[in-house]
Amino acid sequence: MKNLTRETLLAAILTLAIPAVVPNFAAGQVSTSAADAQKDPVLKAMLEELDRSSRQLQLQNLQKPFFIQYALDDLDTYDAYVFYGALSVQREQRRRVVRVIVRVGDYKTDSSPANQGDEGALQIAAVDDDPAALRFALWAATDLAYKSALNGYTQKQAALKAVQTPPGADDFSREKPVISIGPLAAFNLDRKLWIDRVAAATTLDSAGAGAGTVPIEELHGGVSARVLKRYLVNTEGTIVRKGTSEYSAVVSAATQASDGMRLERAYSTSAPVANQLDSADKFRAGVMGILSSLHDLASAPVVPGEYHGPVLFSGDASSDIFARLLAPSVAALRPDLGIAERTRGPYSSGYQTRVLPEFFTVVDDPTQATFDGKGLLGSYAIDDDGVPASDVTLIDQGKLVNYVIGRQPVRDFPASNGHGRASAGGFARPGAAVLHVEPKNPVSSEALNQKLLAMGKDQGLSAVYAVDTFGPNLTPGLLYKVEVATGKRELVRGGALSDLDQRSLRSGIRAAGDQTDVHNIFGDPATTILAPPLLIDDITIKRAEQRNDKLPYYPPPD
Repeated sequence: MKNLTRETLLAAILTLAIPAVVPNFAAGQVSTSAADAQKDPVLKAMLEELDRSSRQLQLQNLQKPFFIQYALDDLDTYDAYVFYGALSVQREQRRRVVRVIVRVGDYKTDSSPANQGDEGALQIAAVDDDPAALRFALWAATDLAYKSALNGYTQKQAALKAVQTPPGADDFSREKPVISIGPLAAFNLDRKLWIDRVAAATTLDSAGAGAGTVPIEELHGGVSARVLKRYLVNTEGTIVRKGTSEYSAVVSAATQASDGMRLERAYSTSAPVANQLDSADKFRAGVMGILSSLHDLASAPVVPGEYHGPVLFSGDASSDIFARLLAPSVAALRPDLGIAERTRGPYSSGYQTRVLPEFFTVVDDPTQATFDGKGLLGSYAIDDDGVPASDVTLIDQGKLVNYVIGRQPVRDFPASNGHGRASAGGFARPGAAVLHVEPKNPVSSEALNQKLLAMGKDQGLSAVYAVDTFGPNLTPGLLYKVEVATGKRELVRGGALSDLDQRSLRSGIRAAGDQTDVHNIFGDPATTILAPPLLIDDITIKRAEQRNDKLPYYPPPD
């Protein structure tokens, strides 16, 4: 379970930042006919203005664009926040934003920023389908984007003259045009049902659920829905319309131990369609579980001292590890000019080297919409560059053999593999979508536990550790001390891991479990991680450095 802190929740209430949106496969027909695009008033306006710009856009004695792209995001959002059983904030809004990208030069050397920054220009667009208003917004953004491109091309030429090492790949990849006019998603959330469900969950503790001696100091939750209609056209002939959605509900609770240590737990459910969210009974049971675990944590001992040895990570914890350490590392982010490495990040020079043990294969397949009956939030058919998604084997027998790639090529990888990911109104960058970590010859949970105890015994340890959940920044949420002699587990608090990194993944994993955790990560854009439990041979656990605030001076109201 992932934690939603009070500060995060309040920030969401008080700001109007563009929220996360998550692609999913909607039911309905997908047209590949350009004639059908003329039936959509938004696409029709975009195509008409694109045609005008491609014919007329050129300043005297300056370069004419070789590529223009229009992307329009039509975003509907709904959020309701509940504090201590009472609805506190409810809001719904709709907005449209266009991003226009203009490139001058050519595919080999274009006007994209030398430092790999954002491209193009943004403009707020009308939420109705008035063609004149839509075309005016596109024109205004195109004018800004063209001026920026001309300036960027001049800067790029100067930057190239200042470096000895030439770029390892073209600036922009050539891709076949795609026409994909898909159905548009719509809200299907029963708002009252979910407000009532979250409200009931946030009064459970006062009603005696998870009863214990330590009062819950914070108990709040929320329900959110995001529906995106995304339109994209470019001068290569690509025409894309797709509808995407996500739904989530979360309850977060916090308390303090007797020594003032702050303790937090959260329960959430998420899905690409509302009817895949938890049932009432499952949601209630999940919230009762976090409340009970908070009471257990409050009375649990603090991690006794520094530990070096094997640690068992549940599937839930393992998916967090791969999301933080592996998923960003396999993105083909272009290096800055003059840098010889293939990409940026931990695997910048790791191509064709071992990054995981030989018994692992890692595949990213955006077209996979479900796993074990669960909808996957990272799935999509066409990426945000307008390129069809494809499954990519990234790691084969432990060796890095590929990257997730958008339309900004890197050395040895001249074309996109359909992994350009963009936030609402954002610029597409390479990113993981549905990352599946698959071990060869996985073992059962019982076998993993026995191996953990055997490793502890071989190292002369009286106890080893197991991590069931993480909080923010890979801080253990539920951490257990396990007696080597008996296998008895004892919950402990206040632990921190100090050396969990890419080296641990490459050389420290000794075994993996046979149960795959489905971890849907809300983000902008969203990602799904499918990962097994892990047994890592050498991890350092020590007491976390944190401030323990004063306890409340008097009890909460009855």
